[in-house]
Amino acid sequence: MASIRDVAVRAGVGIGTVSRTLNNSGYVSEETRKKILEAVEETGYKPSAIAKNMIRKRTGIIGVMVPNQEHPFFAKVMKHMENELYKQGYKCLACNTLDIINRQKSFIDMLDSRVVDGIISCVDELPDFSGGNGRAIVSFDRNSDAGVPIVRSDHEMGGRLVAELFIKKGCKKVCQFTSGFDRKRTANIRHDVMKEVLEEAGVEVVSIITAWDALSYSYNKDMVRKYWDIIETVDGMMTTDIGALSCLSVAQKMGLNVPKDLCIIAYDGTDITELTYPELTVIQQDCPTIAKKCVETVLNMVDGKEVPSLELIPVKLIERGTT
Repeated sequence: MASIRDVAVRAGVGIGTVSRTLNNSGYVSEETRKKILEAVEETGYKPSAIAKNMIRKRTGIIGVMVPNQEHPFFAKVMKHMENELYKQGYKCLACNTLDIINRQKSFIDMLDSRVVDGIISCVDELPDFSGGNGRAIVSFDRNSDAGVPIVRSDHEMGGRLVAELFIKKGCKKVCQFTSGFDRKRTANIRHDVMKEVLEEAGVEVVSIITAWDALSYSYNKDMVRKYWDIIETVDGMMTTDIGALSCLSVAQKMGLNVPKDLCIIAYDGTDITELTYPELTVIQQDCPTIAKKCVETVLNMVDGKEVPSLELIPVKLIERGTT
């Protein structure tokens, strides 16, 4: 296996010059740089990632915190984040925070101890990072009092698209499952906007409050059954992908015609929404772009660059068989 010394000998330069070139850490003339890169290719030299990170005083690891990786939306975002980090030469250290005490704190401690270079966080509570302490941390889909940049979908746009489609379909009474209207979870913005637009158009809106961690299939199906006496009185329903799947299943068992009797719109737009008949109409969050922006932002922070305080990613309406 070729070493950095072999590269230096082949290029006719010192080891330090090779190191500066490969780490982009100092001046090297263009002619010399070209000779060194040719020597790297000819010798097949592969720099040690560990050694390179030690020189840069980095671990090459980014921590990612989400509530539950089993949830289809978080699973999809996590897949794209891991891929994006890999492209940039980083590894992903992922964790679930739901029902696990102090998981957030343990990850922050790893950041402070330089076990990880940065964190992408989709959790509600973070320590106060205001005051420029140099931590590289990005909040995904959560407003934060911690003074960190935020990357999220344009949920204002999503709420409007949902409302406008219900109005277009002639719905008179619409129901939504929501974990509440706390805007710390920015996804809740869609519920406010949908309700406002619909009520301005004279459409009645019924909001059923679910647990904030209502991420399981069984919970959502139980909620549909529990509130069926309300759901069967409406002609429009908006909820997450899992909630919409549950609603469609129960509605069909109860003899309702979807979409004639009940229009259903799923919010997230993951692949599972195409597995039903009829396929679910969705507001689709752009998971690849969300992941790319989160990774781009946290790595820019690791490099000490300025980043925007807010990145909004557009959503898309895909109309299918349930509207």
